[in-house]
Amino acid sequence: MTITKELVRQCLEGLPSKITSRELEAAKNCMIDSIACAYTAYQEKPIEILKSLYLDGDAGKADCTLIGYGKSGRAADIALINGTMISLQLFDDNQAEMRGHPSGPLLPAVLAAAEIADASIEEALKAFVIGYEVECRFGTILNPTHYENGWHATCTQGSLAAVAAAGYLLKLTPEQMAYAFGINASQASGVRRNFGTMTMSMHSGIAASNGLKAAQLAKLGFTGDPEIFDGKMSFGDVFAKDWNNDLLKENLPEWGAPFFIVKPGPTFKLYPCGRPPLFAVDGVLLLKEKFGVKLSDVKKIVAEVSFLYPRTLIHTRPVNGLQAKASLEYCIATSLVDERPVLNSFTDEAVTRADVKELIERIEVVVPAHLSEDVPAVRKAPFDQPVTITMHLHDGRVISETVPIHKGSPKNPASSLELQNKFQDCLSLYCESSQIQTILEGIDQPSMKLRDWMKLLEIKNKG
Repeated sequence: MTITKELVRQCLEGLPSKITSRELEAAKNCMIDSIACAYTAYQEKPIEILKSLYLDGDAGKADCTLIGYGKSGRAADIALINGTMISLQLFDDNQAEMRGHPSGPLLPAVLAAAEIADASIEEALKAFVIGYEVECRFGTILNPTHYENGWHATCTQGSLAAVAAAGYLLKLTPEQMAYAFGINASQASGVRRNFGTMTMSMHSGIAASNGLKAAQLAKLGFTGDPEIFDGKMSFGDVFAKDWNNDLLKENLPEWGAPFFIVKPGPTFKLYPCGRPPLFAVDGVLLLKEKFGVKLSDVKKIVAEVSFLYPRTLIHTRPVNGLQAKASLEYCIATSLVDERPVLNSFTDEAVTRADVKELIERIEVVVPAHLSEDVPAVRKAPFDQPVTITMHLHDGRVISETVPIHKGSPKNPASSLELQNKFQDCLSLYCESSQIQTILEGIDQPSMKLRDWMKLLEIKNKG
């Protein structure tokens, strides 16, 4: 059996047979968190631009539902916009081994495919678990070179997840699923150079839309290379410098044992920015709590980070909110200036605050020798290394905090109350408490049609 055939077998037979209530519950948590994140992007400029292009004219056959808006459109177009909504504020979940955002590129494909197939919430959650496993397992074997080369795993690996999940829901045959992966190999894209722009969040939408389209095309008889994970110029051969096919061949038997969605599990963010800055945010907040430090006390701040931070958080002097989310300096500054980073900390207006801009000039980011790429363990997991924040105060004191694991990660998880508060905070921007409760009650009904649940998400007050 070829590697591609075994991968397809895993997606259609092996993984579904292993899914238990534990994995479904984990998928539900990811789904709820992602929907909350989507509401924070309601009527934001990037979403309105996409909506005007894809939905506000003749949308053609209306298959699927846009989160919050209640509008319908073609499945692939809806997946594109829903994915961008989920990831726009960088508030969506993260997965360290994947090196990306798992739900943003996956959930929109699941939602759209489930609506097309008239599937239940339970079937949608099963598909989510399958897709999650695919993108995370590929993360462990494509990296570090895939990410280091400049690819954004959310888009590249996320597109594979979207194919797997959509293919499961659309009931593709093994041959069709192999073609779908082949088609998608030519769609996979997403470069990290676009971090800090509208396109960064659209990477999730691109992956969801392309993965869904690949599955739909294959179901209609469109072909792609049916052995895209085998031999020369395979998916891995193209996307990773040190790839060999044995990496995937040896990895496949491990899929679902356990599922990545439960072990190690996702990172749920408590602050709306990229995952790497979360270590530094926690460090600043801890120093404020321990020492009562204020902006006026601080002479200089030094952040000791791994080598990949400066190469990833490229906007050292951000000029707008999207850049600020991918700026370590800004995330440190706003953590000191604000009580804690919130959505309003990352508006274009907030970035121009004089006190924040002045503080950024006093922040130094350094990569010490023990966190350089020459250390194998650091290169393997650059965003799982401790971050140290040192503050030099005007009174001569030097205070420091090292954060080994940021809040929200599987080893330092956010509490149920913190996640509930996040969901309530995000939805309460536009929804009454009664509607929020109805949404939560609906997701707990496994036999409910996903299409019917999507209707519950429509914002009643469009103002």
